Amino acid sequence: QIGLRLREHLPELANAIEIHHASLDRSVRLAVEDRLKNGELRAVVCSTSLELGIDIGAVDLVVMVATPKGVSRAIQRIGRSGHSLNKSSHGILVATNVNDLVEATVTAKLVRERALDPIKILEKPFDVVAQHIIGIVALASASADAIYQLITRARPFHDLTREEFDRVLHYLEGGGEALAQQYRGVFGKISVHDDGIVALANKHVAREFLINIGTIVSEGFVDVMLKRRRLGSVEEGFIKGLQIGDLFVLGGRVLRLIDTGVMEAFVERADGQLPTIPRWNAAKMPLTSGVARAVRELRADLAEHLRQETNDAVSVDWLVERYQISLANAQAIVEQFRTQLAISDVPTGDSMLIELYRDEDFSHYFFHALIGRSANDALSRIVAWRMKNRSGGNALVTLDDSGFLLTLRRFQELTLEDWRVCFEREGAEEDLRLALRRSELVKWQFR
Repeated sequence: QIGLRLREHLPELANAIEIHHASLDRSVRLAVEDRLKNGELRAVVCSTSLELGIDIGAVDLVVMVATPKGVSRAIQRIGRSGHSLNKSSHGILVATNVNDLVEATVTAKLVRERALDPIKILEKPFDVVAQHIIGIVALASASADAIYQLITRARPFHDLTREEFDRVLHYLEGGGEALAQQYRGVFGKISVHDDGIVALANKHVAREFLINIGTIVSEGFVDVMLKRRRLGSVEEGFIKGLQIGDLFVLGGRVLRLIDTGVMEAFVERADGQLPTIPRWNAAKMPLTSGVARAVRELRADLAEHLRQETNDAVSVDWLVERYQISLANAQAIVEQFRTQLAISDVPTGDSMLIELYRDEDFSHYFFHALIGRSANDALSRIVAWRMKNRSGGNALVTLDDSGFLLTLRRFQELTLEDWRVCFEREGAEEDLRLALRRSELVKWQFR
C-alpha cells in the first residue's frame, strides 16, 4: 500500500519507485535489485527481504515505517544507507501511533547510547548437530568418535554428552524409536556400522542435504478447502494459532475450521456468526527485552512527572531533554499519558492493568503486560482456557508485545474475583498444556 500511495502522490517519479517483497517472483526481485544497484530508482518499498547482506548499491536514507522492535535491528537497517568508508548512515523512524512513537523514542536513545540487544547463543541445538553429521559424512565416511570430537570443539556444543550425540545418530538412522522399526529404509539418512563408521544411507541424502541445509524456517501456505473446492490460502503460521471450531474470515466469508491435513485446512461456512480469530499479524517482529525495559522505564518516569507537575510544560521539557525528541512528538506522548492517567492508569512493569470496554454485544478486556509477545501468547492461552472453563464459550484473542485483548460476549463477563482465579500461579503450566493440545500450534510446528 505504501508503494502504491507513493506512486499516486508522486506520479512524476512513479517509474522510479519499486516494491521488493519475498512473496514476489524471484525474477521480479532481482530486477528491482539490479535497478537499485544501477541507480535507476529513487525509492524501494520493501519488507525485511532486503535486510540480508546482498549488494544493493548506494542508499542515501532508510525510512522505517513502524518501529523495528529492537536496537540491533534498527542499526542494521539504517546501516544499509551511506554504506561506504567516507559516508554516514541516516535513518528515520516513522511512528504509526503514539505507542509506536514511545518505542521509536526509546529505540533512538538506545541507538545513540550504543546499547545493543543482548545476543543469546543457543545451547546444544540438536537439529544443528544432525545437520553437521550429515554434512561431514556427505564428503566422506567418518568414525562416530571423530565426528563427536569435532562437534564438541564448538562453543554451543562443548557440553554435548556422548549419550545425547548417540541419540541424534540413532534418530538419523531411521527417525527415532517410533519409526525406525518399520520405516528405517524411508527415513534413514545414515548408517552406523559395527566398527563405528558413519556413512550416508544412500546417494540421494547428499542432494537432499544440499537443497535443504540451514535453520531458517520457511513457512508455506495452507490451502483452505470447502468440501472439495479450494477457497484460497492462508499462511501456515495463521493455522498454527487456530483450534478446531474457530471461526475466521477469508474472502469476505466467515468459515469454521473443522479439520486439517498436511497442507490443507478443511472448513465449513458459518454465515451470520462472529469470527473468533482476529486478523493474523504474526509476521511482525517481537519486541526485544532491552527496548521493552526502556519503554517500561519511560512509562513509569513520565507518569510520575505528570502526577507531580505544577506546570503543563514541565513533563514535555523533560521528555525533549532526556530523549532528544522534537517538541511536537513530546507533546503527543504527554497528551496521551495525561489522558490515560485521567481515566485509568499508566501500565508499567509493577502491576497488571486490566481495562474493560463494552459495546452493544461484546466486552473487550485489555490486559496490559509489557512482557513480550511470546510470553503474552502463553499467558493469554492460560487465561482464555480458564475463562472458558468458568463461563463457557470461546474468547477472541488478539496479541501484542505490550499485552493482549480478550473479546467476550456479554453473557461471558467475569467478576474481578473470577479474573483473580484466572491469574493464579498454581496449575498454570498444566492449563497451558491443555490449551495447546486443543490448538493446531503443536501439530503444525512439528509436521
